Amino acid sequence: MIDLRYHITSIVAVFLALAIGILIGSTIVGDNLLVDQQKKLSDRLEEQFTALRESEDELKAQNQYQDKIISQYENYSQSMLPILIKQRLEGYKAGIVVTGGSDIPAGMLNSLSIAGVNVVSKTVVLSEINLMNEEVQARLIQFYNLDSKTSVDGIRIQIANSVASILLGQADPSVPAMLQELGLIKVDGLTNETLDGVILVGGTNDDNLAYPYSFDQGLIMALLNGGKKVYGVENSEILTSYMEEYQKQNISTIDNIDLSPGQISLILAMAGEPGHYGIKPTAKRFIPTLPIEKIGGQP
Repeated sequence: MIDLRYHITSIVAVFLALAIGILIGSTIVGDNLLVDQQKKLSDRLEEQFTALRESEDELKAQNQYQDKIISQYENYSQSMLPILIKQRLEGYKAGIVVTGGSDIPAGMLNSLSIAGVNVVSKTVVLSEINLMNEEVQARLIQFYNLDSKTSVDGIRIQIANSVASILLGQADPSVPAMLQELGLIKVDGLTNETLDGVILVGGTNDDNLAYPYSFDQGLIMALLNGGKKVYGVENSEILTSYMEEYQKQNISTIDNIDLSPGQISLILAMAGEPGHYGIKPTAKRFIPTLPIEKIGGQP
């Protein structure tokens, strides 16, 4: 679509140049041959312009049709979702951590509820994680007893370890209090529950908040070392994907968590079907193997 508009704009510009050329040729040069050649070129360009406009109309119609099909598939997936995942993780306790300024898709929370998952805590990483505030840096260096020359990435890894300790139920009460006071995180829910797994919602539309190499990877490593399962997810449309970085830690990933197939993939991954699911180049499969017994088939 963008290329077509570019070509159309270019042709319009050529038309204008030709019009000026014809005017100059007829008033100054007086050469009828030159004017005829310019007229023939103008006619050919007009034919190309018409063909491009027709192609653009065809592409618009195709895109509208494909959007309609995609919408219908999503509606179908939504209708199938409860059948496939209902009570599949009954009693499972999960924590959710949101990084990169992302939102928790409402559909994901609804799917977790249908599956019987109890989300006992939600931790949101806030914008101060960029550590641009020198006073915040100084407070953290003092709190963690770090060398004054410690890099901001090194400090973020310390913060990630602290968040992991909160989720593992091993943190002193002063840790979440300090991190929240400095505007680094916001914690909702219980912090003394034993979690079965942690869902990490990554990806970002703001590269000023993108720290998958330090914070996210540090958090994943600390949680895995603490014996917790971690699942990395993000929305299907995101400017900066974290999937490649998450996969380096050998955790299951879902890159379309805002869509029903992604939500089904998450539940099945948590139920014992690990993998990299979704629609982006980093995905290995679209969706896990569906439980046949849930849709009336024979095992």
